[in-house]
Amino acid sequence: MDKHPLSLESLQREVSELTAIYHGRGWTTEATDLESTLATARNRIVRTGADSDPTTITLEELTTCVKAWLQAKSWIAAVDLGRLVLDSCENLKGERDLMTMTAMHNLSSAYWGRMQLDQAATLAVRVIKLRRIVLGEEHPQTLTSMANLASTYRVQGLWADAQELDARIFEMKKKTIGPRHPSTLGSMSSLAISYSNLGLYKEAETIARQLVDLGETELSPTDPSLLSWKLTLASTYRDQGRLDSAETLEREVVAVSRDKFGTKNSFTLNCMANLASTHRQQGRWSDAERLEKEVVAISETVLGETHPQTLMSISNLASTYRNQGRLEEAKSLGKKATAVLKEVLGERHPHTLVAMADLAVTYQMMRQSPDAEILAAQSLRLMEETIGKDHPYTLSAMANLGFIYQSQSKWEVAGGMAETVHSSRERVFGKDHPDTVAALEDLRRVAWVEAADQNAQRTLN
Repeated sequence: MDKHPLSLESLQREVSELTAIYHGRGWTTEATDLESTLATARNRIVRTGADSDPTTITLEELTTCVKAWLQAKSWIAAVDLGRLVLDSCENLKGERDLMTMTAMHNLSSAYWGRMQLDQAATLAVRVIKLRRIVLGEEHPQTLTSMANLASTYRVQGLWADAQELDARIFEMKKKTIGPRHPSTLGSMSSLAISYSNLGLYKEAETIARQLVDLGETELSPTDPSLLSWKLTLASTYRDQGRLDSAETLEREVVAVSRDKFGTKNSFTLNCMANLASTHRQQGRWSDAERLEKEVVAISETVLGETHPQTLMSISNLASTYRNQGRLEEAKSLGKKATAVLKEVLGERHPHTLVAMADLAVTYQMMRQSPDAEILAAQSLRLMEETIGKDHPYTLSAMANLGFIYQSQSKWEVAGGMAETVHSSRERVFGKDHPDTVAALEDLRRVAWVEAADQNAQRTLN
């Protein structure tokens, strides 16, 4: 579509139309914000006189409004106005203008907030390319856009892509602003999370431990950054089977977060969910259920019923119900979480695949072996394709499928899987990790049955 010359009158008219829409929806705050923004722009135009560019001034004020809405997490309004500002900037100034690139960055952030992740990533890639050309790769604005793209990749489940970006950002920030700058430490924290997502728990622990040690000497005990670093460190403990250490740290973070932020806060909810995960691995099902039910109820209200964090909480609660023998409840919740995750994140997203694998275990415990096998095999295949054969999630999915084959007396196939799971876990986790120990017990059980079958065959012959 050809672009038409942008006039101040046309821009003001479009903003006024958006204001009217918001009034019609009952969005009084957003409508008032727009009216105030236009009034501020008019006052600036009058003060600066004939030498000023009225359209540019208006776009600057609208950009400030978009940023305020991003800060307030008013994602829908930020997308609406962000699109208008970007189109106007491109029309007036071209794509390589600094104001245009800021508009791209802001709209990408708004898309991220709305979980429109493909749009967020596409726009982030575009603005990074432009900022590299105009400003250079080490410019703070370029690095900020790269960090946003890495964050988008993490939410999309593209963890290897996120880790690659996070590592580059961290190295460039160390070089340009120093290793102790708060922004560098934030990038260091993101890198730890990416390592953890990839199953590289020792690497993640090393970084998180450094951050926590630094934070405990230089930050307040209630500083949000320190709390986040502690939560990441606790997660690495849990993933490595050090459950008591994980629980101690998670309890501390949950208590501080509840007091500082309240329970209707996404970080607090994440802390509570992590502690519940530790309780599940400890076999403390009642404690896990109590926390998970609270997390699900609050998440549905605060984040929404289709938010990925809410859906994963539902899937976790289903797992707890299954381990309590409440199979019908587990199946109902597991099917709900899996179906909506497929819609929201896609079938190949790691969170969806984990929910699928978990639902397969529930089917197996309900003696619905054909359904269990189909779902378990599908989730395993997709995990191998997306996050790799040695990822801890993939190995758990393979162990689950092997268990299903055991129940079907397919001992040769089950034995091959048990051997693969054990050797891979020993390489990834070490001999003493609880998952490795469980895999060894499984391998011995399959080997014992196979040996018994062979002896029986020899006796018959």
